[in-house]
Amino acid sequence: MTRKILSIILASIYMFTPLMPVKAEEVRNQHVAVKKEVDTVRLQDDFYQAVNKEWLASAHIKPGYTESSAMTDLTDKSDANVRAIFDEILAKESTYKNNDTEKKMINLYKNELNWEARNKQGCEPIKKYLEQIDKVQTIEEFSKLLQDEEISLFDGLINMGIDQDIQDSTQNVLYIGSSSLQLEDADHYTMPSEMATKMKQALDEYNQKILELVGYSKDEAKQTIENVYKLESVMAPFIMGTKEINAHLDYYRATYNEYTIKELEALAPNLGLKKLLKANGVDKAKKIIVEEPKWLRALNSLYTQEHLELLKDYLKLNLIQDTSGCLTKEFEEAHHLLKAKLLGVNGKLTEEEVAFQTVNTVFSNALGKEYVERYFSPEAKADVEQMIDEIIAKYGERISKLEWMGDSTKKNAIQKLEAIKVKVGYPKKWEDYKKLEVKTFEEGSSLFENNLSVLKYLRDKQVNKLNKPVDRDKFSMPPQMVNAYYNPSNNEIVFPAGILQAPYYDINQSKEANLGGIGAVIGHEISHAFDNSGARFDKDGNLNNWWTYDDYKVFEKKEKAVREYYNHVEVSPGKYVDGNLTVGENIADIGGLACVIDILNDNEKADFKAFFNNWATIWRGIQSPEYAAYLLTVDAHSPYKVRVNEAIKQFEEFYKTYGITEKDGMYLAPEKRLGIW
Repeated sequence: MTRKILSIILASIYMFTPLMPVKAEEVRNQHVAVKKEVDTVRLQDDFYQAVNKEWLASAHIKPGYTESSAMTDLTDKSDANVRAIFDEILAKESTYKNNDTEKKMINLYKNELNWEARNKQGCEPIKKYLEQIDKVQTIEEFSKLLQDEEISLFDGLINMGIDQDIQDSTQNVLYIGSSSLQLEDADHYTMPSEMATKMKQALDEYNQKILELVGYSKDEAKQTIENVYKLESVMAPFIMGTKEINAHLDYYRATYNEYTIKELEALAPNLGLKKLLKANGVDKAKKIIVEEPKWLRALNSLYTQEHLELLKDYLKLNLIQDTSGCLTKEFEEAHHLLKAKLLGVNGKLTEEEVAFQTVNTVFSNALGKEYVERYFSPEAKADVEQMIDEIIAKYGERISKLEWMGDSTKKNAIQKLEAIKVKVGYPKKWEDYKKLEVKTFEEGSSLFENNLSVLKYLRDKQVNKLNKPVDRDKFSMPPQMVNAYYNPSNNEIVFPAGILQAPYYDINQSKEANLGGIGAVIGHEISHAFDNSGARFDKDGNLNNWWTYDDYKVFEKKEKAVREYYNHVEVSPGKYVDGNLTVGENIADIGGLACVIDILNDNEKADFKAFFNNWATIWRGIQSPEYAAYLLTVDAHSPYKVRVNEAIKQFEEFYKTYGITEKDGMYLAPEKRLGIW
């Protein structure tokens, strides 16, 4: 399984899904002008801007980053705490044995920083693989090469993964996904846009540079890039793009296509899938799900001797991209230029920061175990769990009172709500890294070999899940991460310890402030169980219709209203939110706020100002203009300012608290206000 180049860029910046604010360039480069602007803003006209005016006036984006926000502030704090733990490990290096996890962390860290050895090694680590590909003369030889244990780690033609069966959430099955694309989204090939043109130009320059660094001439590099885009351009019309996915009425069922190996061979006879599956250790799969059969047929038609050079160039470019971060300083410089052009990144992280991020990513579970022992108290865990119980109970009350939903659907919805599994802080079991090998340059290894070892380790973990029951206790995020999520297949809400800090949560904060922070986030994640996607899964996490026909039609009408409302929200002159892309997150924001506002309404003396102010505080942020523009086309979340202002406009309590009238910018007529849950 290969990684997409833009995903690598984003992962190198920070680990959570970021969101877009407005006027980021003014905030970043013209603090005086912005301070003057925000000081004059009335909260009745722009609540987000007024509440966050002091922060916005002084905020700046650190070198090497694309944004500064409440989430990055907490991530910095979390990273500093984890870094302190790692520094203690570094100081005790002599006390560890070779197979100790701590020793492996140190080896990886030092290999990342060993530029003398990395520069001396140059491109040697990958030359043998490129030579193997170059030697291929026939399509049969190419198929055999794809079955190589190491080459297959970098093949993006056929992406295989082991995951929960969405129709039987107790079991892990094999999924086969479409080919990785340079521009990520098939729409960028079939529906050219300004963003697609910009991305292609930046990636072409980057690819030209890294190909020349491994020994290509300028003309050879240019031809390779053209060949890859030619291949991808033929495949792209047969791969679902973002617009089609977001508009699809039944995306999950459309991408759930069960095949046997015999049927796969008949569907795509040129690919030799039976042998490829065996080489990857997944030929014993009891169930195989092909997400896009039309793509597989298209790839099969391209998989011929006539297109061999295109296929070889595709494989080589994927391999070079995926390994470039393990090579020389020149590759790092090329990568930095790509981030600067594509995402507006100014400056760089220090070499030590990059090395630490690598360690914190690979060994996140081991460092996370120590993190929660030091920085996350049992009292905080119990307090958050109690808050979640209260919010779930209130959510049930709201569902039971819905006028638009019939009794049988209400019963099923409440059963699903009550079945939600709650995970707070950290997992029950911690990862064991004994099978991961990480050695130093002095021991004959390298950063490239370390990377290869990690990829093999991750693949083995995947393969070992095949045909086995799902581990429902597992966390998909490490404890130190500042984020949260809902998993429809497990019907679970998960809150790592990292996000359970102020301003989101503090055991000493008022209840109102906590409800405006983590409380609204909890309500948000619960609402994902009932958004346009989550609503298709039942209480056990299976893709299963639990609605009556009439009730679902009403739900679809309400969902459509959310799409249309946000489609008309202007972010900057001529730039609008994509209501189809963001519909699930917008439903979750509004649903989450509705629930916690109900809790506050149970207290006649509730401090609604503390509640609404903290809602605005947790979403404050600035971003580079380039990154903001990029996210507007790909991020499932609405921009920061939109999340704050448009969500609270839907609630009468907001109008009463601040005396908002039809003369104010924050006013929304009652008949236009949204509500589902």
